[in-house]
Amino acid sequence: MLNPDRKGETLPTICVLIPVHHQADYLFRALASAGWQTGPYDEIIVVDDASTDLAASAPAYPFKDRVLWLRNPTRRGVSYSRNCGIRRSRAEWIKFLDADDVLAPFALDLVRRAHPPIGEAIQVVAGGCHRIVDHRYHDYLCDTDASLLHIKEAIPMLPSAVFVRRMALLEVGLFDERLDHEEDWDLWFRLHERYGLSAFATTTAPVCYYWIDHEERRQKQREAKVDGVPVRDYFRQRYAATPRE
Repeated sequence: MLNPDRKGETLPTICVLIPVHHQADYLFRALASAGWQTGPYDEIIVVDDASTDLAASAPAYPFKDRVLWLRNPTRRGVSYSRNCGIRRSRAEWIKFLDADDVLAPFALDLVRRAHPPIGEAIQVVAGGCHRIVDHRYHDYLCDTDASLLHIKEAIPMLPSAVFVRRMALLEVGLFDERLDHEEDWDLWFRLHERYGLSAFATTTAPVCYYWIDHEERRQKQREAKVDGVPVRDYFRQRYAATPRE
């Protein structure tokens, strides 16, 4: 998909991909943060993972003509939901955004109007995020080239702070739908394995506001296993990772 600029240059297209499950109270602000930044050739895809609260509150009604809505009839998990959106997208870049997070102002311009333009060898662009913990501003986290060097020890990037080329996602097989915990880390492992560290670029510019609600996290039930093996043990076996406890 091409996005011709008024000046005649071709800009990369971006899909803001938002999976949602029982997060109607947050969805409006996530969409509002994306809606004004996307152009006519960009996409916003929401994948509703069998929520029961969206219809009643209709948080995204103002965006109904701007958003491609997909719905899983039964709960399938965040990996499945993201994969559905990636497959339906035709954009060059996928911008992940969790439903309870918010895009920073002008975040999409980090890819769309990058100077110099992003080289073809770059498959992942990661930036910073403002962390909001239990409704209060906490701190600012920023992915760096140094943090990428320790990808086998700690998760170097948050999905809501990352852009990934859609073709690279397809090349490595998308998210592993067996995982319901640290599925993003598994994806970074496979992108690193396929393309190497030189395919990852970082910026200190803010990309998102990352929302952490500890009470909500305690209520989430995750198996955190892959075919009966704890996720981090699987990482040790599959990627020779050494996760920090």
